[in-house]
Amino acid sequence: MVATVLALKFTTVRHQLQREWWRALLLIGGAVWSVTLVPMVWWAQVRLGFEAADVRASIVVLAAAVCIVGWIVVPLMVTGLEDTLDSARFATLGVSATQIAPGLTIAAFLTVPALFFGAMFTLLSGSWRYDGVGARAIAVVGGLLTVAVMVLAARVAVAWSARAINDRRTRGLLLLSMGVGIAVLGSVMWIGLRDGLEAGLEFTVPVVAESLARTPVGAGMYAPAAWVAGDTWGALWRLAMMVAMVVLLGWAWKDSIAHALVHPLHRGGGRRRRADAVLGGVGDGQERSPARWWHSSGPVRAVRARLLVSWATDARYVVAAAGVVALPVLFFAVAMPVLSLETRWAFVAPVLLASSIGWGRHNDVALDSSGLWLDIVSGARGREVMLGRMQATLVWALPAVLIAAVGILAWSGRWADAPGLIGAAVGTLGATMGVSAVCAVALPYRTAGPGENPFGAEVGSLGASFLAQLASAIATAAVLPLMTVPFFLSLTVHSGWGWVAFATGLVLGAVCFTWGARAAGSLFNHRSGKLIAAIT
Repeated sequence: MVATVLALKFTTVRHQLQREWWRALLLIGGAVWSVTLVPMVWWAQVRLGFEAADVRASIVVLAAAVCIVGWIVVPLMVTGLEDTLDSARFATLGVSATQIAPGLTIAAFLTVPALFFGAMFTLLSGSWRYDGVGARAIAVVGGLLTVAVMVLAARVAVAWSARAINDRRTRGLLLLSMGVGIAVLGSVMWIGLRDGLEAGLEFTVPVVAESLARTPVGAGMYAPAAWVAGDTWGALWRLAMMVAMVVLLGWAWKDSIAHALVHPLHRGGGRRRRADAVLGGVGDGQERSPARWWHSSGPVRAVRARLLVSWATDARYVVAAAGVVALPVLFFAVAMPVLSLETRWAFVAPVLLASSIGWGRHNDVALDSSGLWLDIVSGARGREVMLGRMQATLVWALPAVLIAAVGILAWSGRWADAPGLIGAAVGTLGATMGVSAVCAVALPYRTAGPGENPFGAEVGSLGASFLAQLASAIATAAVLPLMTVPFFLSLTVHSGWGWVAFATGLVLGAVCFTWGARAAGSLFNHRSGKLIAAIT
């Protein structure tokens, strides 16, 4: 069965490469990029060979920790799993998890990233060449076990996260855990690096590395150092811990495969309602509203109500909302202390949050594919459809951006800069949402359907997604200076520019938001048939 699964994987990959030249280009580019890193890794292991054993161990342990975190976070936040390894696709074949788990596990280790990291960690073991054959052998074994933990942890993290985010009973707990984890990780990074990168490397890094060396994160990489120090038992129990961790992750991966094979996709939102949230939001035009500007036509209210339900219950939307905080947190917790940036640089975080939210909606139409046909057959109402979508996003996005801006102002104590920061952040949100609305109609690509794995990649969408993301990113970068330059001038030239930034941001943000809805609506009416073909 292993040979069958592997043959199926490679046949699928070959057909994908023949059908999509973008996929082949990126695969070749990734392989070439990996090869170009080999000289750097070789140079690193040569230099490490001349360092003391404890210093060398601390460096490789931290490198392993960063790689493990990357293997877990990147599939969740950016790329998803490789589509040929999605165990749910085997559900209709009548096979058991015991039959296909070995093949899927081996296939997971035959991807370009897994092979590259295996070669890289094997190459790094050469840094122990001057400490004897025993240390070199333990380094090789420890490095390969660490790579095994990376690969399996990535599969398990994606599988468990998909199960949790689709379950209404665990969704809130998962999101709370993600928020607490980001806050704790950001706090730890800030505390460790607040005195600068040099001080962190001198005092914080050894303490962190010593702690990680007692966990499956760094035990495999620290084992040769224990052997060199004469602690044979320390080296052996660390390797045994890594083997146990690999076995545990393998069991968890098999359990996830078994779950995917016998549980059908959940197409519903996961919540029981006593009233229809969509039809109840349309009414007779007399619904209660907190602000007069929120009153809209019936189609706008219907689409807005439908999307609000999606943002509250659909796992794909929940993941998208949670993922936008990654870039601002990394900038605030890592980039600022490492680069020793001034306090006012923290104002970049709310603007990054606003741009992340806005840019992330560049494929909003495809994500709501289940409601697209209803929108199309309702008539030439593209403007109302797009405006309803954008208003639904604005319901949670605007408060999130304002809370982030106020939080940064309270942390920095620079309340005098509040007008400029709020104007820049709100203007960025409106402008990027307008740009993304147009891109969502002009360059849509297939995404995971309702109830499917929200962290998975969709077969056949690689080239289109790359083009759409590149185009929307360029357009977003082109409009950002309109909102951010006045605020930058208020921080560097004269504080009076802050009120200019406030007025400019609000006006241009509203203009771009409205223009984006109108332009996207016209385009929606013009190419509605092509939209269905592009996302189904």
